[in-house]
Amino acid sequence: MFAENDLIFIAPERRAAELSKGQFARRIWVLALAEPLHGAANREFLGKVLAAANLNLEKDTLFAEIPVGEPVTFSTDIKDKQPEHILVFGLSPAQLGLTLDMRPYTPFSFYGATWLFADALSALQPDKTRKGQLWSALKQLFL
Repeated sequence: MFAENDLIFIAPERRAAELSKGQFARRIWVLALAEPLHGAANREFLGKVLAAANLNLEKDTLFAEIPVGEPVTFSTDIKDKQPEHILVFGLSPAQLGLTLDMRPYTPFSFYGATWLFADALSALQPDKTRKGQLWSALKQLFL
């Protein structure tokens, strides 16, 4: 089978692009943790937050809900789609196949795009402090 010193890597079977929907008019990719109990409420909340920043979830973005613990390949998708902004809610860089040291709610440039990592949408919605941090970052990026 495998020798004791063989390295084995788990390769994600799904690409983020396969899970994404939207027209991508403003080249913004939104990746969110899939939360089955909060799915519709999360999308509605996200739509309102983005609308406040003059963005439309369906028209301006590609939106993907990524299942808990399911690693996805994302680096190939970045090359193919070339997003300008990537907003990530509730997912770790590792789940996207990235090794990044980032601070939540702080935009940073990486791989030709501006990234923003934030908490899961269900955690953001009831928390005024986190919503304020997200709003500050979105204003910096889009307003």
